[in-house]
Amino acid sequence: MKKKDIRFLIIFIVIVTFSLFYLFQSSYAKYRKQVSAGMQATIASWNIKVNNENINNKSTLTNSIIPTIDSNQYIKSGVIAPGSTGHFEVVINAEDVDVDFNYEIESEVDENTPLTDLTFTGYKIGTGAVQTFSGGNTTITGNITKNTSDTTITVYFTWNDSATNNMNNQADTEYAIDEDHENTNIIVSIHFTQRSS
Repeated sequence: MKKKDIRFLIIFIVIVTFSLFYLFQSSYAKYRKQVSAGMQATIASWNIKVNNENINNKSTLTNSIIPTIDSNQYIKSGVIAPGSTGHFEVVINAEDVDVDFNYEIESEVDENTPLTDLTFTGYKIGTGAVQTFSGGNTTITGNITKNTSDTTITVYFTWNDSATNNMNNQADTEYAIDEDHENTNIIVSIHFTQRSS
């Protein structure tokens, strides 16, 4: 063999050797990364349900929250009229949640709703006492412990028919005789955050 051929062969062997060494190191590093990743703890489950609907990957729930309209001696049950009161429930299920978390619930009347005298009066958590909203603030905050079954938050509202209301008697009447009340919307916003301390 010629000297050039021998040098070429030596250079080729060196390159192949370093390449194999590099590939082995890379493969070993990848193997080590996979091993260490496999030894990580199980990722915590964040499977919150609101009113029996899983909230994963959703910005809006498909199930509507159906309010209950109270009856009294002047108003039939299920009928809304000036002076009516009612409530709705937000049920948070955390049975499949592995971390404690905070919640924040805010209720408001849609700005396009003609029933501008609908106001939120208070709330209660579970079987606790009713707390009164004040100053127009309707935010409810609290926390839920991991793997807890249903926590029920009840929000109370009324069709304000007092002297401080916005709608006069004519507006009340026009709203009451309008058969299409689908544009009467209450917006309930719920935010969850993991507790860090």
